[in-house]
Amino acid sequence: MEKKLNNVTLFLRNNGFYLVLVLCLLAIGSAIVLLTVPGEQPMQNAKEAPIVSTAPVAQSNDQRLNEISVVPQKTSPTATPYFAPLHTAVPSAVPTEAPTQKPTAKPASTVQKAAAPVSGEIIFGFAVDKLLYSVTLDQWTTHPAVDIAAKEGTEVKAVLSGTVASVQEDDALGYTVKLSHSNGRETTYANLGSDVRVKQGDKVNAGDVLGTVGTSAISECALQPHLHFAYSIDGKPVDPTKYVRLG
Repeated sequence: MEKKLNNVTLFLRNNGFYLVLVLCLLAIGSAIVLLTVPGEQPMQNAKEAPIVSTAPVAQSNDQRLNEISVVPQKTSPTATPYFAPLHTAVPSAVPTEAPTQKPTAKPASTVQKAAAPVSGEIIFGFAVDKLLYSVTLDQWTTHPAVDIAAKEGTEVKAVLSGTVASVQEDDALGYTVKLSHSNGRETTYANLGSDVRVKQGDKVNAGDVLGTVGTSAISECALQPHLHFAYSIDGKPVDPTKYVRLG
């Protein structure tokens, strides 16, 4: 037994190189055989192959036509669905606050003042919301007019055009002329002399002479000669200095 093992060992030692060479050749040959065997075509080639329809062809009397069993038909490629891009909302403009306007200065009064009925200094002012001391009456009283100092006999003129509403001799204010004007305005001229130059119903223009300064007002006889002048709108007395150039 030991002698047989020694013989095998000696054989492998002398011929081992040739055995390994034979095994390598066998392995290479097997690989070549496997590569040359036809197999399944790649999936890519299968996708590119045209699709053949198997629809039957209608029968005909012509025997040659009947020999054709199927007619290959190419199918059109399936259209790829188109997806519209999502609409991107455009951000709306952020409203801005309008700049704050600076308050504009109130325009000055546009009332055009009329010319004074006489030229002189105011010696007793307008007072309806307060009391003034009357030297003649020796008491505190209201005064819905202004007293304009002027020499006796000075001409008294209409400050606005209008109509003579009344001419009378008042117990307190003496000879008095009242004129009616547009827009509910009235002017009164009192403490006149007896030489009044207009009568009720006369039409007068601004600047027309109505009479002269006198001393007929008993309620104001302690004052120097003057014109008692009043101005009213819609029957309410107002400060004449706001509408007539006085003083």
